[in-house]
Amino acid sequence: MEIREKAIGDVYIVSIEGRMDTANSKDVESRLDQVIEDKREKMLIDLAGVDYISSVGLRVLLASLKRHRERRGKMALISLQPFVQDVFRITGLEKIFPIYSSEAEAMACFKPNDAENCSNP
Repeated sequence: MEIREKAIGDVYIVSIEGRMDTANSKDVESRLDQVIEDKREKMLIDLAGVDYISSVGLRVLLASLKRHRERRGKMALISLQPFVQDVFRITGLEKIFPIYSSEAEAMACFKPNDAENCSNP
């Protein structure tokens, strides 16, 4: 598993590559917790490199979303692979997480003037 981070303006992007399962979800959770603790208000989680996600991986993302929202932060998922997209659809989590097809689409929704055109939760 590889986790990369970068900032574009006031948006922090965490890119994950590999499987999000029991074996490595602690690493993802630790990294997301650190981003939240660093008070990054806007965060994108890029899942383009994730081809599998287990219930443990879903729990990590849900817990991070909850903590980030408690701090009034905005968090979205981007670039989901078809299998991962299906998991979010089947579990109903696509109604809880803002999910965008690309970084550019999500970045536009984080801008105050463009946010009204975004239909995600």
